[in-house]
Amino acid sequence: QEQVMQVAQRFGGFSLGKADILRRAMGKKNVAEMHKMEAEFVTGAFELGHSETKAKEVFAVMEKFAGYGFNRSHAYAYSALAFQLAYFKVHYPDIFFDIMLNYSSSDYITDALEFDFQVASLNINNIPYRDKFQDKQIYLGLKNIKGLPRDFAYWIIENRPFTNVEDFIMKLPTQYHKIQLITPLVQVGLFDVFEKNRQKILQNLPNLFVFADELGSLFADTNYSWTEAEDYTEAEKFESEKEIIGVGLSEHPLVKLAKTATQSFTPIQELVENNHATILGEILSIRVIRTKTGENMAFLQVSDAKRKMEVTVFPDTFKQFGNGLHEKGFYYLTGRIQKRENRLQMILNHLQEAITERFWIQVEDHESDAEISAILRQFRGDIPVVIRYENERKTVAISQYRVQKSDKLQEELKKITMKTIYQ
Repeated sequence: QEQVMQVAQRFGGFSLGKADILRRAMGKKNVAEMHKMEAEFVTGAFELGHSETKAKEVFAVMEKFAGYGFNRSHAYAYSALAFQLAYFKVHYPDIFFDIMLNYSSSDYITDALEFDFQVASLNINNIPYRDKFQDKQIYLGLKNIKGLPRDFAYWIIENRPFTNVEDFIMKLPTQYHKIQLITPLVQVGLFDVFEKNRQKILQNLPNLFVFADELGSLFADTNYSWTEAEDYTEAEKFESEKEIIGVGLSEHPLVKLAKTATQSFTPIQELVENNHATILGEILSIRVIRTKTGENMAFLQVSDAKRKMEVTVFPDTFKQFGNGLHEKGFYYLTGRIQKRENRLQMILNHLQEAITERFWIQVEDHESDAEISAILRQFRGDIPVVIRYENERKTVAISQYRVQKSDKLQEELKKITMKTIYQ
């Protein structure tokens, strides 16, 4: 483009401003503007001593060049680079990912996982500052954590090891006593080695700061008294990790379900417009609206752990499946793929729960409801809970709780229930 401007200036007598207008016209392939400027170019070239024939010939070459030259030079350079990178990636994957992860982590982590590399679990006592790559293991660095100041990252490295969460907070300088600084460290699992319940750590942070400021220095042997809290689900942990560090480190329930899928499905990223498809996904949100005719329909936000999409449930389909829709539930969703506002969406026509197993609890009455809820909160997982109240002969699906498969859970409930069973 610079050469086109120089020719217009030195051969056609254009000012740099006018030469830039010609460059823009050629870049945008504005034929009308180019024809208008051709006459000015020929006149200017003639005044500089060039023949009219030669001037038209030169302009024709410039015009032809504008048809492909601007983008062809870019395409050539990027193609050469793409082939070089592809060669290194195929023949030297260890070196390729070791370098590229430190250059642009979020773009290459998912790619590396598809090459059978594994992301090592994060630990506050050994996480590096920059990414490390060794023996098919990716050791993500502190620099990947969004919003983490470099000086704070260096402080962590220089002052470890830490023996527990309290020790970390006690050693922490007061300028770092900020919930927004510690939260991402907790959410990516850096303290899992001490306490796996991330929600518990986050809810105790304000009191931990007070403990360190007011009590810790005076009573070094005093133990902090933790307040219990309900932990995040594996899916929630996965999404937080993905948001903060670029990749989900926890095993998303959908990954487990995909391994034992009872029917075929298509990943969201592979969906094609106007095709009929089934996806395996988690319903993140449900928005129900009333149509002009007074019927209910819904818009679902669905994730398959890698991509998200909107699913529209029209009134007839909502009547059939609406009662079975639950946020944080896992489903096979089938429908037609359409494009709306430049994004793919699904028009739902069939829905099936991906987890058919239930955790059944049999009790006489509601007397132990609070106690049962407290126990269920300690064993959060993916399996829906159903309670049978024998005195009322009533069966209730408890949508706010999903549990893991656990003998300990059944043992805890044994004292206050008639019977529990996974079925």
